Order: sequence, then structure tokens, then C-alpha cells
Amino acid sequence: MTLNFRCPDNTVTATRGRDTRLGAHVPLISIVIVVLNGSGTISRALDSIKSQAFRDFELIIIDGMSTDNTVELLCREPSIDYWVSEQDQGIYDAMNKAVAVARGKWVYFLGADDTLCDSLGAVAEHFDDEWTIYYGNVHPTGSRKIYNGPFGPWRLSRHNICSQAIFYPRSLFESQRFSLQYPVLADWEFNLRCYSNPCYNFQHIPVTVANFNNADGVSSTRSDEQFQHDRSNIIRECLPPAYYVLHRLTRIARVAIDRLKGKLRVLTSV
Repeated sequence: MTLNFRCPDNTVTATRGRDTRLGAHVPLISIVIVVLNGSGTISRALDSIKSQAFRDFELIIIDGMSTDNTVELLCREPSIDYWVSEQDQGIYDAMNKAVAVARGKWVYFLGADDTLCDSLGAVAEHFDDEWTIYYGNVHPTGSRKIYNGPFGPWRLSRHNICSQAIFYPRSLFESQRFSLQYPVLADWEFNLRCYSNPCYNFQHIPVTVANFNNADGVSSTRSDEQFQHDRSNIIRECLPPAYYVLHRLTRIARVAIDRLKGKLRVLTSV
């Protein structure tokens, strides 16, 4: 089915796309890529998906009205089950649109500049509870180290689980969505709120899921001042009190150390 819509004022072509999903089959995984002007990288991401030995998934692409030839690439790619190109309010608005149309039991987000390892089969072997958020490891590009291991409340207060490592139960999105308040780190805020949700559990699985672009991706090159401003309150709301206290003490100590370093620089420059 081809999608063609216009804005209410009929001045801007708002949506182009395709939905080829037929029948009642519910795939195990919905793979989502959100993209804006990603023609230079998205082909590699798509190739990594097409090469998976595991096939019980659907592929959803949400494009933010790219002005390069991304849409032309999407038009020519038969492996995409659903794609749409329309204006949005940023990455997390596009991700929210994707979960609204996803049909899989679990939802996975892959960046347009990331690639999947041949990992879906190994990941799927661990799926046995639809109230569990499963997450594995990722390989940051340009690094020999794997970003891995389980996240407890203390680690989650200091670092985020990489989005390219997580498989969310689709049912989770019936009650929670990504906040549009945070343009770069809404997934961190989302994960903290998921951690505080008594209905769901987090479980680490020993699988390297994807190659993650940490060199020039959005989260690596842009800051999120609003999230950093709200971070302490989010931690206080979502984690046990002891971790909020540790977080505050760590921040106070860091400020004191920075001030001391500044004074030492002044003294040594005299």
C-alpha cells in the first residue's frame, strides 16, 4: 500500500511511504530505523539487516523528509515492510511514530549509521518473558573495547544503556513514550523511567548486538542541556534514595575538584 498525504493547509507534501504488511502474522521483532539525510550510511545498515540468518522480524523506517536521496533509496528497497517520510519533531518523535505502527513482540532501534552483527538469532533465544527488557552489548566503531555488561541502578545513574543494544517489549509503549523534552538523551530518561516501572525487568544477555557509531552520531556530537538540568530530579524519581544521594555527593565532589584545579592553575601561572 502506498501512503500519500498532505498537510491540512495543502501547501507541503507531508508523507510518502509504503506498507507491505499483510495478514495476521505477528513478528517476534520490529526493527526500527529513524533517519534524516542518511543516504551515505543507511545502505550499510539495511545490508546488515538483510544478512541476518534469523528472519522473524519486520523492518520499519521513519524518515524525517530527507532532502538527499534517502527517500529514493527507500523506494527501491523491497526488504522494508513499512516506511514513511514526513515532517517530525526530531529523533524521538520519529521513534514514537515507529512504535505506534510496530507489530512485533519486541521493538529494536538501529541507527541509520549503525550496523547489526549477525545477532538476532542469538538474542531471540533469550526471549522468554514479555515483561522483560533485554539488552546486550555493542561494539563502538573505532574502539577495540565492547560496551557491555549489566546495568544496576548506580551504573544507570551515571551512564545510559546503548539504544542499539536494547530490545523493548512492545507492550511497554502502551503506557510510556519517549519524551520530546530531551532532543538527544530522551532514551536515557526513558530507560530510567522503565527501571522504576514495577511491571518490567531489565535483563542483560551476553550477545554483541550491533556496531555502534560513536564517532559522529547525534548522541556523540551534541549535548542535551535540558536533560542534564533535569537529571538529578529524574534519578530521584526513578531510583532508590541511596543512589540519588550518591549521585548528588558525586556531583558536589566533582565541582569541588574542578574549583581546586582552577585555583592550582592560577597559582602555577603566577
